[in-house]
Amino acid sequence: MFKWFEKLQADGSAAMPASALPWQRLLKRDKLAALLIALPLLLTSLYFLTLSQDRYVSEAKVVVKRGADDKAGSLDLGMLLGGGASTLREDAMLLQQYIHSPDMLARLDQTLNLKQAFGAPAGWDWLYRLPADATREDFLDYYRNRVDIQFDDKTSLLAIRSQGFTPEFSQKLNRAILAESERFINELSHKISREDMAFAQREVDNAYAELRQAREKLLTYQNHHGLIDPQAQAQATGQLVAELEGKQAQMEAELRNLQSYLQNDSPQVVSARNALEALKTQIAREKTKLTSAEDDKLNRKASQFQEIRAWVEFRTDLYRLALTALEKAKVAAAHKQKSLAVISSPQLPELAEYPRRLYTLASLLLVASLLYGTIRLALSIIEDHKI
Repeated sequence: MFKWFEKLQADGSAAMPASALPWQRLLKRDKLAALLIALPLLLTSLYFLTLSQDRYVSEAKVVVKRGADDKAGSLDLGMLLGGGASTLREDAMLLQQYIHSPDMLARLDQTLNLKQAFGAPAGWDWLYRLPADATREDFLDYYRNRVDIQFDDKTSLLAIRSQGFTPEFSQKLNRAILAESERFINELSHKISREDMAFAQREVDNAYAELRQAREKLLTYQNHHGLIDPQAQAQATGQLVAELEGKQAQMEAELRNLQSYLQNDSPQVVSARNALEALKTQIAREKTKLTSAEDDKLNRKASQFQEIRAWVEFRTDLYRLALTALEKAKVAAAHKQKSLAVISSPQLPELAEYPRRLYTLASLLLVASLLYGTIRLALSIIEDHKI
């Protein structure tokens, strides 16, 4: 590379006669300046004058809004910690990803014929024209470069900027993006609500089926044993036994009183003794109903019945909770709907925003001048070393 610099400088020096004017010497010496500065500026200017096409930008600002369940009337810890803002940010980021997705591109291409709109109107502007044989990946990259999305963290606003070779198309493209974004937000919100309600309905159906099974088990047990409530029956039997035992104590006292002044074979004593024996037999029989080694006694039945009834009550509580959850899901579905609020609608641009000719030429001049200065400095260092 240094040899090329030396050759360029040598050619300039050799071709310059001693009688040449200063401006001629400067011109001969600054072939490098013409190559690095004048030529790029000239080519870029010719491109802007002949090939480049104006590109217009239409801008819209939107925000994803939620329904009335945002707890506007109350303050909770989540709101104090910025939970609401985080939710809005997540919704906005989802929308941003969808706008740049292949699904959005497919819908827009079907509606607006983007390949035709970004192809023919560009003319010979090959830098910004969409090739007719562009692949899907190239088409998607081109679309993402023509549709810019800017997100504001403070306000959760999305600024959607769409480019077009005509003002009408840029506005039309932006409106189509907003319409498809509104459909996406609504569908996403309704889908979540439908899934929540479907889940709550399935829980209600499952809870009701379990409750019916528990009730059928309870009815079958009652019909099989012929008892409505074994526990109540056991309590009644126990109360009867207690009363009989009290009466037994009373009859035993009366018998001892009769035996104190009558013979054991007297009719009064015999009658009292027989009545007492009959009462003892009745008490034993009633106690046998309550407890014994057999499985059909009231204490075991009461325990089994209590277990079955507790299961029925538990299933009833679950069914009640499932119904409450379903009602809450219905209310939430009515209030948690998301919508796309358009803060600034797409406007019809009057002036082309691109290409930025003066900005591009000024930037090119600055870069070319820096490159030229660097190369001139390198050549001067080479000359100094040669000397």
